[in-house]
Amino acid sequence: LWLAMTVSAQTQTYRGVVVDSSGETLIGASVLVQGTTNGTITDFDGNFEITCPEGATLEFSYMGYKSQTLVATQNMRVTLIDDSEELEEVVVIGYGSLSKKEVSSSIVQVDSKNFVKGPMNNPMEMLNGKVAGLTVNSTSAADPNATSSIQIRGAGSLSGSNEPLYVIDGVAGGDIRNISSQDIESISVLKDAASAAIYGTRGANGVVLITTKKGSSEQGRISVTYDSYFGANVAKPHMAVLSADEFRRSRRGTDYGFNTDWYSEITRPVAYDINQYINVATSVKGGSYSASLNYKDANGLDIISARREYGGRFAMEQKVLKDYRS
Repeated sequence: LWLAMTVSAQTQTYRGVVVDSSGETLIGASVLVQGTTNGTITDFDGNFEITCPEGATLEFSYMGYKSQTLVATQNMRVTLIDDSEELEEVVVIGYGSLSKKEVSSSIVQVDSKNFVKGPMNNPMEMLNGKVAGLTVNSTSAADPNATSSIQIRGAGSLSGSNEPLYVIDGVAGGDIRNISSQDIESISVLKDAASAAIYGTRGANGVVLITTKKGSSEQGRISVTYDSYFGANVAKPHMAVLSADEFRRSRRGTDYGFNTDWYSEITRPVAYDINQYINVATSVKGGSYSASLNYKDANGLDIISARREYGGRFAMEQKVLKDYRS
């Protein structure tokens, strides 16, 4: 059960530097406030600046290094240790897959275990603060119909789209909002021209490769996964204004004889976000199978904003079986 509520807390701005075991500063290291989507990256000198509540826990991560969590303090100096095992992981690229240590172009892969958790309107919000150079801006977090603005290389056009190309399980041009976030196994971001060259001009704004989950890893075993969360957005008290009677006494305008509080009429004090997800997966000699169902119901602080989704997915991965007969 995931419960998220918007509350006010005293915040401070914390500064520090991220270095490796040799003392060299790390450029583009991720700094994330644990349990939130609030994050930043280090600059060319390894310095960072982040605003968060007092006592918040910061999570520091960088590709090829072990992640580290520390309580936010002033003038932090964070040392990340090399992670040799991570360099052996497989990274999905445009032409196939490679070991991380063999990747020379600008490719960043984030696995599901490192995704930002919590309610969100766009699965790309799970990468907030995880990928250097990736900007994910939510136009209205309290509106379930609002979309997020995704930029990998910054704004390249004033009138055209700056969105990257999405490639879902090898199929280019899919809509990422049609995928349940629980179905995503990993997301790879191709940032430079070399890594995105296979997609031509469609990859001019960068390419996002999404790999969905397949069947169970153990042959003959059936695995059932159930995931559910509930989120809430609470409206801040609106500014004090004159009541109808006070307005009449002030004689500042024309009295039309009504006492309607329109702010209260068109807003909700609390908005909710409910997500239900179930997945059944198995693996047999001939391949692996996975089926999932997803239900999402949400409304916004604005009384006309609401969104209800039903989704389903079936994935089958067949193995090529060779028959060696004499």
